Amino acid sequence: MGLEDLGLTADEAAVYQALIALPSSARRELAPAAGLGEERTGDALHALVKRGLVLRVSDGQRYAAAPPAVALGVELAARRERLQRAELTVARLAETYRTTTADRAQRDLVEIVEGTEAIRTRYLQLQLSARSTIDIFSAGTPQAVTPADSAEVTAISRRVRVRAVVDQGFLSEPGASDEVAQSLADGVEVRTVTEVPYKLILCDGAVAMLPLHGREADVDPAVLLRGGLAHVARELFEQVWQRSRPYQEQPHADIDTVDAHILRLLLAGLTDTAVAGQVRLSVRTVQRRLQALMARADATTRLQLGWYARDRGWV
Repeated sequence: MGLEDLGLTADEAAVYQALIALPSSARRELAPAAGLGEERTGDALHALVKRGLVLRVSDGQRYAAAPPAVALGVELAARRERLQRAELTVARLAETYRTTTADRAQRDLVEIVEGTEAIRTRYLQLQLSARSTIDIFSAGTPQAVTPADSAEVTAISRRVRVRAVVDQGFLSEPGASDEVAQSLADGVEVRTVTEVPYKLILCDGAVAMLPLHGREADVDPAVLLRGGLAHVARELFEQVWQRSRPYQEQPHADIDTVDAHILRLLLAGLTDTAVAGQVRLSVRTVQRRLQALMARADATTRLQLGWYARDRGWV
């Protein structure tokens, strides 16, 4: 991003950048450094002073640049806010367009979305238009929608509650535990189960999006449900959420971080091989660490170790 992207003209950008390299400067001294004539330099200085990017110093004939991190940081933050508002406006306009052009009987219940790009776009629109809650089932390999397509951080910044249930298939994917850790850091509430019924996003408990042909289907097509059909999806999510296990990121002070990570993944149902891939250790090292934990817990089976870890608050 150049300074022009923050609303400066080319002359203003040239003068400001030249002034950054100087402790203070008069217009006639600054003009050659900016590559402009004195008149254009003066016009640019006048505009920069009005914006608070340049300050008059000494006798009022010399100028100094305001600190970029402060002066430009405010402008950058304002533009980010405007962009966020624009994204929300576009999402709402898209929803209004859909509801005013679709057949009323069908739009109140079902909408079919076909094509990977269309599914990805619709998924993002749902997240951006959510007002109170976003509930997600994550299963297996991401296909149409990947973590890069998520707007969860934007939603959370608007105080939208985001909950996600991930299953063993998802946690077994390369880098999945890192993605879950990032989601937790962003403010997403994460729980785990052996298997979720299907991939799902549910916004405000009123609009649900899921694969049309179920869990094993390819990405095309997807179906959006509203009204009573979305309420069925909401009830299903709540049932799965209640029986799922919280995925805790911060371990107990009495246990090593890596060991806690291994235990979390095992309690989520992953095999030793899958766990080793997530923590980037060999299977033998994972098993050796588990043996050490079992000895510490005086456990003869992994089931006993799991109970001990739960009881002691290790995970």
